[in-house]
Amino acid sequence: MMPNTATDTNIDPLPPYPRLGECYRLLAKALGTKASNRQLDRLAREGDFDWQLLAQLREELIETPLRAKSNNTFGQFVAVAIETLHDGYVDLIKTVALDALTREQSLPALITHQFAPFAASFLLQLQKAVPSPPLAALVDTQKHPVAVVFAWLECELNVESHQLRQLLFTDATGENKNGRELIQRWRLGQQLPELQSVSLLQKKLHDVFPNRAPLIKAFTEWMIVARALAVLDEAAAPYLSLRNLILREVLSNVPLENIGIILSALNIQGAAHKRKLVEGGLLLFEQLKRTTPKALGDQARTRYALDQFRLLLSRQDPQSISTYYLEWLEGRWYVLAGQLDAARPHYERAADLALYRSGETQKDILREALLLAAYLGDRPLYKRLKHRALVMDLSWLPGWEESVATAHELKLIRDNFTLKFPERGRFVDQGAPLCTLH
Repeated sequence: MMPNTATDTNIDPLPPYPRLGECYRLLAKALGTKASNRQLDRLAREGDFDWQLLAQLREELIETPLRAKSNNTFGQFVAVAIETLHDGYVDLIKTVALDALTREQSLPALITHQFAPFAASFLLQLQKAVPSPPLAALVDTQKHPVAVVFAWLECELNVESHQLRQLLFTDATGENKNGRELIQRWRLGQQLPELQSVSLLQKKLHDVFPNRAPLIKAFTEWMIVARALAVLDEAAAPYLSLRNLILREVLSNVPLENIGIILSALNIQGAAHKRKLVEGGLLLFEQLKRTTPKALGDQARTRYALDQFRLLLSRQDPQSISTYYLEWLEGRWYVLAGQLDAARPHYERAADLALYRSGETQKDILREALLLAAYLGDRPLYKRLKHRALVMDLSWLPGWEESVATAHELKLIRDNFTLKFPERGRFVDQGAPLCTLH
């Protein structure tokens, strides 16, 4: 959710919405369930190359380890919560454009209005389900969350403060000494508890306090949550205090806010100094509509306008935030000129850059890019684009999600190309017809 930023000018700008792979990698790290997973790292780095992978990784990297190291109920509770977060986040990505914002500009709003309220809701639901430490203390930035959970357990067990480690590890030698020191490092925030260590501590507690099973079960769950809070708070720290935001949500009975309206207003504000760029882009879009009849000379006029727009973009958008829009228009121009092979790399780049950025527009770009890939017989590109469409829950055919790129499906999509780009909308002063099917 709060990844690094791109500084190399040769690297495409990070999208304002963190990719789902980035979010899942951070969640797995926070919960202590991820050691190393190349597929997850690739999802975070490259984007959605396999639409079925996220559900699989959610089970393998989050639910299954939590079931094994804590209990089945908690593992399922966390998995359902993450799936709910996933669905709401995808809906936001699909509908609200942040194409005037950098990652650094968008993250504070996303953390404040999307992630912090979700975290607060998760804590409140868990508090209703199991015995709980005081939530205000757990999210108090002056206290380490792991220390708060230990203090709560000692209180519930009627153990003198900071004496639990002596009861669990009765002497100060060998493994007992290591156990005492480990608990102390956890409480001081010098080291985060690993999931395996929490599981072993749970067994130790059962040995010493055999009649307190429900409390020990709840303690194990809250230890995992405390670890996650510490990791997520640190990840958010360059932007704001996540735990302060959660505290506000927990204590203040904050009314529900329409995050779409908030983010849209922020995006409008981000585009305010690019008025000339926005107006130029809208005018070009009007001139390059797929179905509008073109006049003699439009091909040359729009080519010149596109070149001027590219120059304006380089001056007013040095971070290349809106490059996806230029690439989309370039792809359109080449299709209308009958130069489909030349259009392909522009559509491919537009689709890559529009994801996690352009709201509802990414659906239009993906659809046109898929149609072009199918028409040209570029199956690898078609498959890559379709995986991304499926992750965003976008569909254009019955049974769309049942397979990725069958010959029948490609034919159906290919046959729609000339409907989407009818002859009446093409430039009249271009000499070549659409290239033949591959």
